[in-house]
Amino acid sequence: MLRKILSFFFALFMFLPTAHSAEMVNVEYIHQYLNARWGIDLPYNPELKNPKVAANMEYLLTVVDIANEYLNGEKTTNYGTGEYATKLAADTIATNTAIDTLVHGPSFYITTTPDTTEFHIIIAAAGDFVIDWGDREYEFISDKQLGKTVYSHTYASPGEYLVRLSGTATDYYNNAGSSNIVADITFYDYTSSKTNSQHIAKISGSLGDVFPTLPDGTNPTFYRTFRDAENLTEIPANLFGELNGDGAPYMFDSTFYECEQLQTVEGPLFSGTITPAESMFKQTFSTSGLTSVPANLFGELNGDGAPNMFERTFQYCYQLQTVGGPLFNGTITPAEYMFNETFSASGLTSIPADLFAGISGAPAKSMFSNTFYRTNITSVPANLFGELNGDGAPYMFEWTFYMCDQLQTIEGPLFSGTITPAENMFDQTFYYSSMTSIPADLFAGVQGAPAASMFSNTFSHSGLTNIPANLFAGVRGAPANSMFYSTFSDTRITSIPANLFSGIQGAPASGMFADTFNNTPITSIPENLFAGISGPAARNMFGFTFNDCTSLTGPSAQTNGQYLYEIWPDAGYQGTYSDATGLSDYAQIPSRWK
Repeated sequence: MLRKILSFFFALFMFLPTAHSAEMVNVEYIHQYLNARWGIDLPYNPELKNPKVAANMEYLLTVVDIANEYLNGEKTTNYGTGEYATKLAADTIATNTAIDTLVHGPSFYITTTPDTTEFHIIIAAAGDFVIDWGDREYEFISDKQLGKTVYSHTYASPGEYLVRLSGTATDYYNNAGSSNIVADITFYDYTSSKTNSQHIAKISGSLGDVFPTLPDGTNPTFYRTFRDAENLTEIPANLFGELNGDGAPYMFDSTFYECEQLQTVEGPLFSGTITPAESMFKQTFSTSGLTSVPANLFGELNGDGAPNMFERTFQYCYQLQTVGGPLFNGTITPAEYMFNETFSASGLTSIPADLFAGISGAPAKSMFSNTFYRTNITSVPANLFGELNGDGAPYMFEWTFYMCDQLQTIEGPLFSGTITPAENMFDQTFYYSSMTSIPADLFAGVQGAPAASMFSNTFSHSGLTNIPANLFAGVRGAPANSMFYSTFSDTRITSIPANLFSGIQGAPASGMFADTFNNTPITSIPENLFAGISGPAARNMFGFTFNDCTSLTGPSAQTNGQYLYEIWPDAGYQGTYSDATGLSDYAQIPSRWK
């Protein structure tokens, strides 16, 4: 291609010296045009006495080499010593064409599919860019301002083309708090039946060098940049260049969404260190064909975590089986919904112990909600969720391993550090999972008074066959509403440790043990299981606690030899022992308790 361009120059000089309208140029013209086109103020040679002296091709092409070195930080071309660097005079057409087409900053390349007849590039960032469409046609974009612009090109015939995008962005959109996210650069054109990105077969070079971190630390947004690029099979390392400063909201949101053939990605995506931002990696690879994820894929991250940062990042990646740990280098604090559905409904089969090694600090609401929902993982390593300390957060492990029907082994504790209980903290965490046993130190880091619904449905419908003593040893204090609602319901447990609730001391709370052991094959109830509970009855406090426990024998629950229904004779309808007809005192149990 470059040889053809230079040959074109040569033809101009040799055969059209007088017929065309071009004028011979001097040194000053070359420098002025370079500055106007690329913003490079290249100084004159100190030995040059008069910049208005006529310029030849050797001088012109040498200037091109110097400009390329300036833009790329290293020498990238040698036109000034090539066969076309002659003493022939340079004219305006040759000068303008050379500086427009041979000078280029960092470049990004796209190889299109063989059936490509048209292609679009959508740029919202400000800056100066050049698009080489791969068929000797160019798009020169000078001093572009912020605003979405679609650059389109139609080819003379279907074919495979090498499209090059070069130049440098100078300003970006700020999507903070926006409901209408703007991508600074994207190939996903929803106005063309979403087919444009499907013509991307291969990518190379550095998109991040064309859209770099600005001097003030501002970063670009690659929202949906390669969405629906269904023929893209791999991503090169450092695709997004050296990023530094503050991350941008939605920075990589849906960047490779629905890239169905994308199986391989080299890490990291970028070099440098950036701070987290809201929804930064939301759905980045969702519904892609990835089979594995390398360690440190997300580069160097440090600072305060951001809400929804890794939300649905690998959701619906059905071929994904392994993930390298950690996900990133550096240390970040927890944030709300940080890993919400990160790997949900993917094919993931194993989890490295250091996956979240960089997480440290006080918990945040729903931070691990649905993280591994419906995956094929078989085990959970100890301290998986990093080092957590401080006040617990509502819903922080809600549905984390929900419906993991291949899960067999869990090592404790779930995290290092110490946190206090919080509302719905472990709501349905292991619901419908297959593990048969759990370690006694699973919740070792949880220390403090109970919180409402904190263990609601935690192990419900799982394959659990036994409960270790002291499982809730760190939970000590007055009961809270629905604190153990349906915790072990519909499991396969056959016995209950006598000291399971020994730390619970105080007046009853509404629904505190509702459905806790509902529909389980337990055979007996240990005496003094609820010994710490005293005070006025609360609504539904033992509602259906042992409902459908048809294997129960021996006496119903007692505290110091006294039945629960004797301790709270005026309690409203409970249904505590419904269908537990094998109890020795079943006949005398008041109807509202069965």
